[in-house]
This record gives sequence, structure tokens and C-alpha cells, in this order.
Amino acid sequence: MTAAVQAPVDLLNHQLKSLDIQQIDRYNGAYGDLNNDLYGKATKAYKKENVTEDEKQRRIFATSYEPSEEWWATNQKEYKKPEHDPLPEGFPEKVVSPTVWDGKVLINEPKKWTYNFTTEDINVLNAAYDHFVSLKVSNDSISRETFPIPADSGLFKQLQETDKEIKSGLGFRVLRGLPVDDWERIKQIVIFAGISSYVGGRRIKQGPKNIVHLRDITQLEADKRPAIVVKGQTSGNQVYHNDGSTGIVGLLTLGRAETGGLSQLASVGHTYNELAATRRDIVRELAKDDWKNKIFPDGKALIFPIDGDQIVSSYSRRPFFGFFEADADVPPLPTEKHLALDAIHFTAAKSGLDIELRKGDLEYLNNVLVFHARDASEDSEENARHLIRIHLENLEQPLPAHLREAFNTLNAGEAHDWPLEAWDE
Repeated sequence: MTAAVQAPVDLLNHQLKSLDIQQIDRYNGAYGDLNNDLYGKATKAYKKENVTEDEKQRRIFATSYEPSEEWWATNQKEYKKPEHDPLPEGFPEKVVSPTVWDGKVLINEPKKWTYNFTTEDINVLNAAYDHFVSLKVSNDSISRETFPIPADSGLFKQLQETDKEIKSGLGFRVLRGLPVDDWERIKQIVIFAGISSYVGGRRIKQGPKNIVHLRDITQLEADKRPAIVVKGQTSGNQVYHNDGSTGIVGLLTLGRAETGGLSQLASVGHTYNELAATRRDIVRELAKDDWKNKIFPDGKALIFPIDGDQIVSSYSRRPFFGFFEADADVPPLPTEKHLALDAIHFTAAKSGLDIELRKGDLEYLNNVLVFHARDASEDSEENARHLIRIHLENLEQPLPAHLREAFNTLNAGEAHDWPLEAWDE
């Protein structure tokens, strides 16, 4: 196999090195609390090592967060399909489903995946918000009961359609045009959570928080911002991935970057079909249950067959090598696994859908059927990227029993924090 070619070290690494970054366990806080009894096996299986700076650097560059297009392209040219080239047991020859789509085609068919809020819709949302406020309860109580949208309203029917599209259609939908500039932050959050209660199941905690703000906080003074532990807190790009153990990812756009920051989606089924047709060695690698990281110290697969003819994905690069700082608990990946991660990204990108989310847009996606990514962005004084993310349960989504059990364990418990800003602890 061709030796790995390190992707160029981007300006983000240099930018982060110049910051006074508080180093903490990446799995604590707003981005996932993995140090409690729910994860006893995970926390007991790993012990912190005393890692030298040279070893940290080796681990950082053993598996780059940035996939190497040069390495993947070279490997593709050199690859020779073997005579015996089976798919893993139980995996379909091809996924046939509404969730299989090519974003380069879908970009020209926006009516299939967008809905524009009407004046009547906004009136319904304002009334639902006023009702919620009148109850004088905490945001933890936001639900269909406390945020009522009449069943005979056009908005209710559209949210039903959104729920259906996410669970059994394309796997995502964009709802456009909330007048967020007319609302105070608390109203933006309540309406976002209220709408979300009609799209998915219960809210899934994100550490101690129900919502997480996604914006570049690297320009803030160190004592005025939380620790930078994920790339979503920077202006850097994010590669295609799935978000942890959630069922549905929801985003509300409060601000757009001056340049960049496109939301990028790709069909898991379409990506699988491409790899099953051309690179079954990659499929076999992704299907192995020996992908070990801090959350799954005994290992798990990254893709799974369901119902005999469908595929779901639970994949992210970050748990295998850390973000910015190397995670001393996770050993570097062997070359064949490193290549498989790059293969997912570049195969997904070939058929990716680039969406320019506007202020007031909502985006919902099925987390195990749709990969998502973001290109790099640049803020200005007038325009800055700012989204709020919510995670929702999706019990209607078929999953392998062991994966469902793992998700249920990871998602146990409730969060009670509703931060108004990215720098609120």
C-alpha cells in the first residue's frame, strides 16, 4: 500500500498554537461527558500516559484530521481489484432507498428539500411562544404540549412532512426564513427547541447542555472564552462525519460568515454504493469491529448493515487521534484504517450537497443516514458564522441491537443548561 502522505498543515494549527488554550479532557464539558459511571468500561480501560512532545507530534501526524487528497488519489490509481473481492457478511451489493442521492443533482432541485416559512407560520410560532412563556416553566419543559402548534395549521403539516423526510425520505430538510433578528436570544432558542419537538424525539444532552453554539471563538481573549476543544469553535473546515450517538441533528442559523461556512451533506447510502462498486477493501475495513477509541475501548465497526439492504454509519475522525492536541489515550491508526477514513471523506465529497444556510434557516438531518461537513469560513465585523445545534432522539431509525444499546447508554440522563452564547459556561 502507498505510504501515507501527510495532508498540509493548515493555518488553523498555527493559529491554535498561538492561542493560550486551556488543555482539558476533550470528552468533558459541552461536547460530551464520558467520565462517569455510564462509561465505566471506557474510563477504566484507558490510563493517561506520560507522552513526550515528540510523541504527541508523531501521533498528531500519524493520522491527520485533514484527509490527504494526494494520498487517496495515488492509492486509487495504484489499486488493482482482486479476483476474490467479497463484501462483508450481511452487507448489500447496493443500497436502494430514497436516502441514496447525489448532491450534485439535488442542488438543482431545491423544492425537494426546502420549505419557506409563511407569514401565517410565523404567527403560529409567535402564539406558541407566548403560550410557553405564560406557563412560567423552565426551558427543560419545552415540548409539543407546552409549545402547541395546531394540528390543522399549515405549519403542523409541514413539520410532519419534515419528520417523514428525515426518517424515510432524503434524510434531511431545510426550513427557511425565521425572522431571528426580530427576536431576543431566549425567544430564538425556545422557538428552535419548540419546532424541534415536532421533528424528532426527546432532546439528547450535549454534555451538561441542551444546545451548543457553533461559532469561531478563537479571536476572543483567553479569559473570556471556554476551552477550544473541537473544530466547530474555530473557523476551520470540518470533514464529513456523523455526530456521536444522536439520532437527528438540528441547526438554527443566527449568523452567516463573510465568506465560506457552507453546510455540506452527503448520502451515506450513495457513498457506500460507490465504495461497494469500486473499493470493497475499504468497505471490509470499515465493517471490522476493531476500531478502538476512548468511547469504545473494545472497538466497534463504523458502518453497519440493517434490514438486509440498508446501511447506517457511526463514524467520525476525531475520536481516533484528537483535535489539535493528540489524545494520549488513543494509539495511532494503522495505515489501512487511516486510508479508510480518507476514503469516506473523499467519496462522500464527490456527491456532496453544498448548502448556503441563510440567517433564520433550520437544517435537520438523519445522523446515521447522512454525513455532514463544513468548509472553512472567515468572519468580519458585520458578518459572523453563528449556529445553534440541538440533538434529538430517533427511535424509529432501525439500528443493530448492540449499537442501539450503546447509544441508549451514551444518551442516558438529561441536560439542564441552555446557554445564551458560545462563551457561557
